[in-house]
Amino acid sequence: MAQLKSQTDKHQSSVSNKKDAQSIGSKKAKKPALRKGTKAWRKNVDISEMEQDLDDIRAQERLGGRVTEMPSESLFFTDTKGDQNIRKELRLKPLYMDQLLKSDSAIPGLLSRRFIKKTTKVVDPDGQLTTKSCVVSKSAAKKIETLAKRKKGLGLSIGSDAEKKEAERRKQQDMVQRAKGGFDLWGSDAVQSNAVKDKYLARTLPPYIAKYTTSDYRPKLIPAVRISHPGTSYNPKGDDHQAAILIAADIEFKKIAQEEEAEKQLSYPKELDLLDDNDYFDDTDDEEDSQAEDSAAEGETAETLQDEAAAKKKNPARKTQNQRSRRARHIEYKRRLKMQHERNEFFEQINGVDAINESMEKQAEAMQLNQAKRQALRETLKETKPARVGKYSFQAAPFEIQLKDELSGSLRTLKPEGNIFRDRFKSLQERNIIEAYVPVTKKRRYQPKFTESHDYKRFK
Repeated sequence: MAQLKSQTDKHQSSVSNKKDAQSIGSKKAKKPALRKGTKAWRKNVDISEMEQDLDDIRAQERLGGRVTEMPSESLFFTDTKGDQNIRKELRLKPLYMDQLLKSDSAIPGLLSRRFIKKTTKVVDPDGQLTTKSCVVSKSAAKKIETLAKRKKGLGLSIGSDAEKKEAERRKQQDMVQRAKGGFDLWGSDAVQSNAVKDKYLARTLPPYIAKYTTSDYRPKLIPAVRISHPGTSYNPKGDDHQAAILIAADIEFKKIAQEEEAEKQLSYPKELDLLDDNDYFDDTDDEEDSQAEDSAAEGETAETLQDEAAAKKKNPARKTQNQRSRRARHIEYKRRLKMQHERNEFFEQINGVDAINESMEKQAEAMQLNQAKRQALRETLKETKPARVGKYSFQAAPFEIQLKDELSGSLRTLKPEGNIFRDRFKSLQERNIIEAYVPVTKKRRYQPKFTESHDYKRFK
């Protein structure tokens, strides 16, 4: 059996060696395909590369055109931003000295409390390097804890079913509305947002723009361009010119009255010179002596009176029974008279309650009427009078008018007056568009210093 098995193994190995030799010989002995006829040419020529190119061209035509025929602008673009990841890597690449000092140990070192940094540098989403605090203060921690408790109570904390609770609350409100009878069966329900408001979410609503408060103080009834008085024309009528002169005179009289009032308050009153000094000042020696004598005499009389009163107190005169009764009746009469007077006053006040109420009602009506008038006047002045916006109040421009001898009567001999720029500037101030100003004069930086010069110091 062993010989038979060895012979079969030899036979199989010889057969396998023959097959390998035949396969190697066939690869070397392979002849090129014949291309003698058209049929053999079509059968044996490899056109897979051409078919692949044609498939690519057809795919390009389906997608919009051949790449070779399309312009360069539609195929390429200029990259001006660059790769953000590469830029971030370059920006955040640590220095070589930091890499050398970096700890390679898997166990971090022990840090003392005094060496803990209070701030650290962090890269924000925009790629900028900002400083951020590492230590949370007690007040900030308390605020965070209060906010977390409030959110937990409202069902807005992390992990709570806030949307479910909001839907239940809205459903309960709808049931109450139906019970009240205010539910429209055929009406369409308004679309309600189920989103939970969170102040940490990104802001999508437009920001609130505060209203400019100066526009509330602009007087609306003041025109932008005022029409001049007819009397200020270069060739006015007689009546118009007289009316304009009266207006200018009234303005000047008011200015003079204000100046006189201020001067009167600041000046020394001349009426004090007409008063007699003896009525206010007693400086004579004779009067002092007489006063001293009078005071001495009065003191002596007072001493005598005190002595007499003390003697009477020691030995008072005894009153009779008749005198005592008369005094008691007199006291009782005065008491009754006082009570009767008080009773009469009380009844007069009771009877006059209606009159008092009527007078109080009239007084209240008068006060309300005056208050309404003041409010109406205040509103009128607010619409017609410029308000004080800045440091100074508005000063109206002077009333420009020509006197009778200054009138030209023709445009050729007209004397120009006024200024358009000043007129527009005053109009803007009057309408509270700009702040009112006053002309500022230029002051000396250093005041002039005066010194006394001597003749003997003047050297030649």
